Amino acid sequence: MNVIEEKKKKRHIHRTFLFTGIILVIVINAAAWAAPWISGKTGWENWCDWYAEHVNPVIVAVFARFGNLFSFSIGELMIVTAILLILAFLILNILLIFIRKHKGYRRFCRIYDLVIAYITVAICLIMTGNCTIYYHCSSLPVNEETEERQYKVEELQALRNYIVKQCNEYSTKVERDENGYITYDGDMQEQARNALQKLSGRYPRLSGYYPDVKHMMFSGLMSQSYMAGYYFPFSMEANCNANMYITNYPATYCHELAHLHGYIYEDEANFISYLACIDSEDPFFIYSGYLSVLSYVDNAYYEAIGEDAEQYLANERISEQVLSDDIFLLPETWKKVEDKAILSTDTVNQASNTFTETSLNLNGVSDGFAAYDRVTGLLLRYYDGDLY
Repeated sequence: MNVIEEKKKKRHIHRTFLFTGIILVIVINAAAWAAPWISGKTGWENWCDWYAEHVNPVIVAVFARFGNLFSFSIGELMIVTAILLILAFLILNILLIFIRKHKGYRRFCRIYDLVIAYITVAICLIMTGNCTIYYHCSSLPVNEETEERQYKVEELQALRNYIVKQCNEYSTKVERDENGYITYDGDMQEQARNALQKLSGRYPRLSGYYPDVKHMMFSGLMSQSYMAGYYFPFSMEANCNANMYITNYPATYCHELAHLHGYIYEDEANFISYLACIDSEDPFFIYSGYLSVLSYVDNAYYEAIGEDAEQYLANERISEQVLSDDIFLLPETWKKVEDKAILSTDTVNQASNTFTETSLNLNGVSDGFAAYDRVTGLLLRYYDGDLY
């Protein structure tokens, strides 16, 4: 075999591998999109549910356990590496326009581009297996004793007043320092794992292995994006913002770990986080759970009554203590973030919102960010028969 034929054979092998990977991505995603429809028409089990219940635990047990050997976020390192690889790809190929005659450089660019092609296909396959399939699982069962229905404003009012009352009560049950800030001496990571394991009696998918939630190095950017946590499917890690006020951590830990176990929809992860926290028997976790849904329910009620201030104020009042606890970052932390920021918070937040909205839309979540608010509907269903 001469050199030319050998090169052709190698190119054919690479093209075959890449093409096979692309076809796999397309076929698996198409099958996932079709799964709910096929299940509804035939009565067969949704294969995405089977995947989440049987394959996901194996993936988590292997990859999340490996990632937990490192104290830093592997996913964060991957993001930085990806940015550098993309920049190098652009620079190398732009330079190729001007130095195309250099045989060695052309060969280097071909090899580099081939590596990027393989990485891209691998990313698509991993994203499919560790994320997009879960968007086509069956909806989370919430309250099997009642039928799904439209809820009245009075029922939303009852839910809202209940959440507010619980927040007001538990704001007095947590430990605080001399400045009134909440303190916690327990192991939040362990408590979050225990809370989710306890909930696995209701939702079996929550059983199994849980890694630590990683605090991200670039939490300044997360703060500017108003992002509390991030599930990274390529390293099977749950990450969170290290700058947040302490009340956010329990609910965020449980939320991101719920994603890790296949509950990929934001409203479902919010709901699971809420249940895990309020059933934990730890006053701080319970308080965090109620706080995590307060703004969703309160805003939904305010909108439902046509933003009538007089009618709104006739309800259970949110205490001043709760209002001061229900914050993303402390003022002094925000100042540090802004002082170190390279880009303005508005710019970062807008870019982050656009990316998140696009990602949700591509995965079939047509209402984008509004998906977070749907936890109110799940709560209305959950308390149906108890509060109203």
